[in-house]
Amino acid sequence: MNKKQKYVIVAALALIAIALVVWVANGGEILSKDGVWIEQPLSDLDKALGQQPKLDFTEQFILGLFPHTAVFVSAVVFVSAILFFILKTKKIQEPK
Repeated sequence: MNKKQKYVIVAALALIAIALVVWVANGGEILSKDGVWIEQPLSDLDKALGQQPKLDFTEQFILGLFPHTAVFVSAVVFVSAILFFILKTKKIQEPK
């Protein structure tokens, strides 16, 4: 393995690590979501009467592992594998 191939591997691992950190920072969801349900707090009277909490839908993109992060990571692996083989040094054989 030559120096350029090592750079390709390090860059690919760094991009994959960054993608996974962003995914975990967004909640580590498996599927992407376009919003979340937020439960509104109940007053003491509502709790005493046994009412159910009110849910409100808030639009907010949440990055999931599938399809966004997995597609990005697989693209990084594909491109880095191609670069790894392109940057391979060719050994020159001396005539006998």
